[in-house]
Amino acid sequence: MNLFGRRRRRYEKEFEKLGLDPQERALIEADIERGDHEAATARIAAAQERQREAFTTTTGIDPRTVVPMVGQQISWLDVLRHVFKVCEFDRAGTIVGPNDRVKASGLDPYGYLLVESPILTQRTILPIIHRDDFLLATTVFDEPSLAKTLETEAELLVTYAPKRVLRKGLSGSSSHVLHYILAPQGTLDRYYSMDGDRHMASPAPEKLFGQFIYDGEIRVQVIPRPTL
Repeated sequence: MNLFGRRRRRYEKEFEKLGLDPQERALIEADIERGDHEAATARIAAAQERQREAFTTTTGIDPRTVVPMVGQQISWLDVLRHVFKVCEFDRAGTIVGPNDRVKASGLDPYGYLLVESPILTQRTILPIIHRDDFLLATTVFDEPSLAKTLETEAELLVTYAPKRVLRKGLSGSSSHVLHYILAPQGTLDRYYSMDGDRHMASPAPEKLFGQFIYDGEIRVQVIPRPTL
């Protein structure tokens, strides 16, 4: 698929979310056909702003202050195999005991990751739904030397890629679903900007994460230098 086709697929999702009228959609499609990526993005941003203003007028709530969550406001299918940078780790009261026994505080997920990515318009909450994925996150945030590198040198990247995927993007396996790498700062931006933004429409996380491991020993991989 050529660059025009990939970008059209990316924008089709935005068309559906924004409910654009035929004239607006035609203008954006004309921008894409001319290869004017910036003009198309600007029109979509203007439509998003109109939606925010209308929502705020109706409800009194500014949606920019509400952080969306995967599984609620955002579909698991929309984030499948995409790559995100972890900004914060919320343990949600989950405790790790002896022998890595994980005890959640209730029926909620084990914890949450606050993530960001070029595929999103704002930061988003990614629930941690598997105990092993919670333990993997602790191996970074509970290790002072690793946690320190996130401030100046590195970024913790994560992708949601289940072993088997059901129709709506949910995991169809008991295996863990999140994969992590500790990479040099700027890796996420390089990944999404390479080859004309091709990974926006066609994610290829294996280029960063390598072959996904679902059984046996799993760990957070460390990439000591840029690979893109």
